[in-house]
Amino acid sequence: MLYDLRLQLTQRLVALDAWINDLIRWSRPGLHVKRWVLLLLIALTATALGIAFFLVDVYRTQPFPDFVYYLTLQFIDRTWRGALFLFCGLGLSGFAVFQLNRSLVSAVQAPYSDERLVDLVYNYRLPQRLPTVVTFAGHRGFVALQARSFAFAHRLIAISSVTEQSGLIVPGQLPPQTGETMLMPIRGSVELCAELQHGTILESADAIRARRSGVPIKRVFLVPENQDKQRILSAPGPFVRRLSMPVNPEVLSAIREADILLFGPGSFYLSVIPNLLLQPIVEALQVNRAKKILVANLMTEPGQTDGFTVTDFVRAIHLYGGFTLDYVLVNTATADRSVQEQYAAVLAEPVLHEAAPRSNGPILSAGSQLRRLAMTEGAVVVGADLVTKMTEQVSVAPGLSRPVAGAERLVVLRHDPNKLAAALVRLLGV
Repeated sequence: MLYDLRLQLTQRLVALDAWINDLIRWSRPGLHVKRWVLLLLIALTATALGIAFFLVDVYRTQPFPDFVYYLTLQFIDRTWRGALFLFCGLGLSGFAVFQLNRSLVSAVQAPYSDERLVDLVYNYRLPQRLPTVVTFAGHRGFVALQARSFAFAHRLIAISSVTEQSGLIVPGQLPPQTGETMLMPIRGSVELCAELQHGTILESADAIRARRSGVPIKRVFLVPENQDKQRILSAPGPFVRRLSMPVNPEVLSAIREADILLFGPGSFYLSVIPNLLLQPIVEALQVNRAKKILVANLMTEPGQTDGFTVTDFVRAIHLYGGFTLDYVLVNTATADRSVQEQYAAVLAEPVLHEAAPRSNGPILSAGSQLRRLAMTEGAVVVGADLVTKMTEQVSVAPGLSRPVAGAERLVVLRHDPNKLAAALVRLLGV
């Protein structure tokens, strides 16, 4: 109950902050808007004065029925009568402008954003620098974002998962106009564990990764080195167990200064969620008013996110992070039947919004244009063709067709760097 109240209060504060920012943007010189609004105001005032003079003359020279006395509010003092009409006129004008704004946007903007005419005008008249983007993604996801990051980001910073302590990496073969950096969140060592629905605990990231099916994961949590996992879980406390351990100051600074916060693509419970189990990181994310975007995975992960829809991923982010996402970017293109059957054989299925059908046919019509699909848990779900096929050497678990574990080259689905960058460019308005 308290969490819901805090969430509602946060949403109202964010809405108020957005309204104030819009007002500030409209007031900036150079938009070529205020001059025409002023001219329109002068024209309306002149028209109103002309009508008023005409009505006064008619009223003084022509007889009117008694009800006109009440209709024109003559029983009220002229000062208060004028204030009342002025207040009503301004209120109706503001409402009309608001509705006109929504009507215009639906005609001139992409369908995924139908209430931000100010952004359209502001970015056209006063182009801004590319945003600083901080991403919580897996290794493959960061590589896909990194390949074309110069198109949508002034600087791309990846926060590596606590399960992937890879240190500080600054690639040297990147475009000179961008800076890509990977930061590790903590200096110490922690272990990622998962509690299953029936109470069993998986005591390492490798154990979680090795799952292929079975009882769903109830929650994941971090355990400091050399501490008892069962005791930590059995101790009284909230459902989401966050650690209040020191975090790399560079990570917190990057989060606070970020213009855009991306979550994914990457292994959901191994790459995206673990950093949301660190209290300092969550607090920095909750304070930042930057747009928060989830790049949904192409497929579910067997043994981890079986049967997850877009809403399930969004709810998990909200639960572990304590903030609300603004957008969810989902792939809407489908692969051919053979690739779908290959994934179905290992119990993986496409990540779809609930409205999309699960079948062997097209998931949704593919296309490079972003399309607004729905709203879920306060986040706008937008879709586009984001997928590409490639051949990789993949580890194969033993089964009926392969009695022992091994590796073979298979056609796999991955996020296409060019398509992903193009979708982010349109979504971010850059």
